[in-house]
Amino acid sequence: MGSLISIIISVFISLLMYLGFVLVLKSEKGRGVIGRHWYYHPNAICVWRVFIGLTGMLLYFVARQPTWGILLFTLSAVLDGVDGLVARKCDLITPFGEEIDPLCDKLTYLPPMVFFAYKGLLNVTEIWALVIIEACGQFLVRYIIKRFTIFSVAANNFGKIKAVLCFALIIYCALLDDLLQVPDFSAQMLHVCIILSISSSVFKIIANRFYADILSVLNLLFGLTGKVLVFQGRYVYAAIAILAGQIFDLFDGRMAEKHGGTKFGPWLDDVADLVSFGVCPGFLIILKSNLEPPSFVFGIFYFLAVGFRLWRYLIHDKHDKTLPPGVFNGLPSPAGAMVALGACLFWKNFWIIGAVALLTSYLLVSHIRFVHFGRVILRRFSRTFIVIFGFIVVFIIAYLIKARDSEMLGASLLICFLIYVITSNKIISRKVA
Repeated sequence: MGSLISIIISVFISLLMYLGFVLVLKSEKGRGVIGRHWYYHPNAICVWRVFIGLTGMLLYFVARQPTWGILLFTLSAVLDGVDGLVARKCDLITPFGEEIDPLCDKLTYLPPMVFFAYKGLLNVTEIWALVIIEACGQFLVRYIIKRFTIFSVAANNFGKIKAVLCFALIIYCALLDDLLQVPDFSAQMLHVCIILSISSSVFKIIANRFYADILSVLNLLFGLTGKVLVFQGRYVYAAIAILAGQIFDLFDGRMAEKHGGTKFGPWLDDVADLVSFGVCPGFLIILKSNLEPPSFVFGIFYFLAVGFRLWRYLIHDKHDKTLPPGVFNGLPSPAGAMVALGACLFWKNFWIIGAVALLTSYLLVSHIRFVHFGRVILRRFSRTFIVIFGFIVVFIIAYLIKARDSEMLGASLLICFLIYVITSNKIISRKVA
């Protein structure tokens, strides 16, 4: 119980520090003060957080002072967000800073992960595999390839998410080390870290214009995986596969806007969305109803609604100048998949599932306006809030998988859908007013 209290206090103190920087950087005077002192420079903060993190590790593992160790490591992890904040607000972004920031991340989170592995909380072989992949990504890809190619070696989204997840894994291992009765999904988190580390390196040697298409392909692969899981009767895992596909779908459009894309990109995106958010939930609706004849009507109707929704967007809505930026005409297909999956997992009554499927189909083909979750809703929150909220969601989902509670997962998806609808309605109402 001591580690849990230490983590809560440490997170609270660290967030106060982060919010302090946010408030100071809002004023021109505050930005001037920070910009004039070398020890507030983003590159200096990078070095500070390495020393703070390593000191925390020594206090935790060597000096047997877990409270101070957790506090210093949490401060170090939050400083990873502070250096980028200062760099952007004070216009102190430098090529040298872009190079040392990922290196400082690795020097902060890899040593404690190795220590936890030798304490038996993580797989030693997999940890050393991660260390080797990270070393190759840092030196081979970042420094050697940079000298001979025009590919970008700056940190990408995969690397940033991986760093955040590695920091979270260390804090989570501290909870497990305290022998608290919490479900152990550290192995799954480590596997995701390894996958993200490989992805981060691979994306550095791929032309930027292919980023969006690769994310669409990943969305398609998770959709196909979800369909296989549905036929195997593993409905919870199928829902998780579709949720993973939604994450890739969340970023492919942004990558296309930022880096451009190929002429096949929009069609590939729609095919991936049709499979992940149309075919897979449609099959789930049919199979959850024990192949009753009306279930085919509900499942096929839902699939056709998703198909029409995607076709209308690609042919008409995408070019409709009357739609404000970030606003959709009809329910987005990822949100439709979320409510369809949630209904199938939460309810066992065939007619309730069918009614929800029909209602969702109507929302998909309707002209009711909804806002984009990533481009509109997420941008209204600070990055710190998004990271914390993301951790909470990941932990809840991992717990539900471990507990094999499909009904609670379904309820969580339905609640998230209702929150999205309410939030979207409020934003649309304000724009109209």
